[in-house]
Amino acid sequence: MWRLFRDYGRPWVWWYVAGAVTLGLTNWLSVEIPLFLAQGIDALQAGDPATARLEAMYVAVLAGLVIVVRAASRLLFFQPGRHVEAALLSDVFRNVLDQDPEFFRRYPPGDISSRVTSDLQNLRLLFGFALLGLVNTVIAVVVTTLQMVRMSPTIALLAALPLAVAFLATTSAAGRMRDLTRRVQEELSKVTDEALATFQGLATLRVYGATATAVARFSVHNDRQAEASVRRAAVRIWIGPVLALAIAIDVWLALALGGPRAIAGDLTMGQVVAFASLVGYLAGPLRGFTFTLAILRQAQGSVDRVLELLDARPVRPDLPHPEPAPTRPPHLSFRGLSVTWEGAASPALDAVDVEVPAGSVLGIYGATGSGKSTLARALLRLVDPPPGTILVDGVDVRRLDRAGWRRAATFVPQRAFLFSESIEANVGFGELDRATVSSACARAQLETDLAAFPAGLDTVVGEAGLTVSGGQRQRVSLARGLARSGPVLVLDDVLSAVDPATERALVDDLRRRRDRPTTLLVSNRLSALVHADQILVLEGGRRVDLGTHAELLARPGPYRDAWAVQEAT
Repeated sequence: MWRLFRDYGRPWVWWYVAGAVTLGLTNWLSVEIPLFLAQGIDALQAGDPATARLEAMYVAVLAGLVIVVRAASRLLFFQPGRHVEAALLSDVFRNVLDQDPEFFRRYPPGDISSRVTSDLQNLRLLFGFALLGLVNTVIAVVVTTLQMVRMSPTIALLAALPLAVAFLATTSAAGRMRDLTRRVQEELSKVTDEALATFQGLATLRVYGATATAVARFSVHNDRQAEASVRRAAVRIWIGPVLALAIAIDVWLALALGGPRAIAGDLTMGQVVAFASLVGYLAGPLRGFTFTLAILRQAQGSVDRVLELLDARPVRPDLPHPEPAPTRPPHLSFRGLSVTWEGAASPALDAVDVEVPAGSVLGIYGATGSGKSTLARALLRLVDPPPGTILVDGVDVRRLDRAGWRRAATFVPQRAFLFSESIEANVGFGELDRATVSSACARAQLETDLAAFPAGLDTVVGEAGLTVSGGQRQRVSLARGLARSGPVLVLDDVLSAVDPATERALVDDLRRRRDRPTTLLVSNRLSALVHADQILVLEGGRRVDLGTHAELLARPGPYRDAWAVQEAT
């Protein structure tokens, strides 16, 4: 928590200082009111209505000033909380976008969503409401106690005992609340992740009649979150009554001890009323302190969860003094590339060698699980290859500037994801003009589909592209890649859902481009690889053949066997 205050609260320290000053003034004015009230009562007892009216006027003026100063204190404390929340959210979002795929395997989308909503809300309350409540309680207790001591040190000392016992009891309960709050947040993350996954796959669940199973699975996480919330409420619910009981005992002490002293003449009746009023005034800050304590404990449970996102660093960071990424189609060299996934018994790629000349097209074929996508991901550093196994114009890909390499290498994945935005926004991300987006859609053979859509490029495709077909979704994703003129293009089986005529048109377009990037075309449909400059055949993660389409058909092997089967069908 101190680190967050140091990094995010420091710019607002003078706001907090000014807020503390206004809170001090608020409490000073508030405890002065009972003194004027006491003088007014004593004036009435003495038969002096003029003085009583004057004291009443003072009380009204002070009450008005309390309203103004209290409102200013709220503004001075709550405003920094909002700004800190915005700064934290911005930093977390920026850092999450910079992470590698391994990060998102550790933190599912629902978990991240929970952390940047409920956990950050707890931190906003920490920097705003909780700080205000903490400072206000300290000042109120100090100022009120001083006023009570001025009137009667003995009664003030006795009144402090119940409050001290209540404070110790609530502090002990607050420690338990921190652990329960963290559990509530963790279970809420699971609930959010389960709901997000269910809503995204709702169509599939309905088709297979699995909605009841989804509800049951959601209910397990929901019940656990509810149980943790109830247990936290059970701890929190008695904190308020304990403090209320302490205040009630203090009022009783004021009347039980102050009444006889007033009769004996040691105190005036006005002072007894003022003492009871001060005890009653103290009830407000102390009762508010129970909420402050709860927020502090909730924030403690949220701090670690937010810092986990802030402190996450890419698994594949840039090496010192990285080389600039290429701006022209590069020569790619794969030299003994081996990749083994964590927990796997055998490597996904085993000593693969291939040279890809600048501006050429390398087709990659192999059965499912042969390592095609792993090779593409290693080139893009979505998985880190061993040093010296992938060279880009003779430079180890690990030494290239990571951000520059991401801009230079365009990747169109096998599973196309579309945002719930227009086709234009999905292709251009708001960075490209409409003419460029339209041209890319034409090259991706989307012209006929756009003409059929009522809004053309402005057609909203729905969440994850639910309102368009699988082939249209793939071609929108392909247009997204074609719209960017990077020197490297990686197409990971992006033609699996398109018809043969569209496939031919797409392959012809890639082959005819004069500014053709160095291209890796992964496909299980051999018709898409016919015109590749060379075709790499993988089997079990190993290179088993390499050559042109004609060369591979001329010799026995898995490529020729697959061609015979696909031609027959």
